[in-house]
Amino acid sequence: MEISWDKVDKDLQDIRSRTEQLINGLSPEQLVRRPDPGKWSIAECLTHLNLTATAFQKLIRSAIQEGKSNKIVGPGPYTAGAIGRLLIWIAEPPPKFRIKAPAKILPPANIGDPTAVIAEFLRLQDEWARLVKEADGLNLNKIKAKTGFPGLPPMRLGATIPWMMAHQRRHLLQAEGVKQKVFN
Repeated sequence: MEISWDKVDKDLQDIRSRTEQLINGLSPEQLVRRPDPGKWSIAECLTHLNLTATAFQKLIRSAIQEGKSNKIVGPGPYTAGAIGRLLIWIAEPPPKFRIKAPAKILPPANIGDPTAVIAEFLRLQDEWARLVKEADGLNLNKIKAKTGFPGLPPMRLGATIPWMMAHQRRHLLQAEGVKQKVFN
């Protein structure tokens, strides 16, 4: 699997567009409405993505800084590597199986201000785009980024953001399903 920043840029545009369509016309109360007691609301799906992005952007930023400090540069093509391919495949919708989110990236039981969740989500999309630009010119195959999961080894920097884009698509599909079930 070859890594393409152009594809990541298109993913970010698509994610932003899907999010705007998802929330269009919904009130704050509707954003926190769950389809079932044990299922996440739209705001909870977005909060999970915000928490995940906050954690992973920090790890990716650190890997980029290390790559720049050590002058680990080089032209592509870049590939995801075995771990990256596996994680992208797992995250890519439609879900192949359910995975329980670790406690540190679970949304809280109460979402105080769902409009703030959306604003933070859009800000984090801008940060993804900034990280892509910042990584440009680095050798994405040689720089490793921590995954933040105990027991999971570091992965190629070039696979981290595509993995997170797949993860976002997975949970946007989930949120779109919530909207379909609750409001149609």
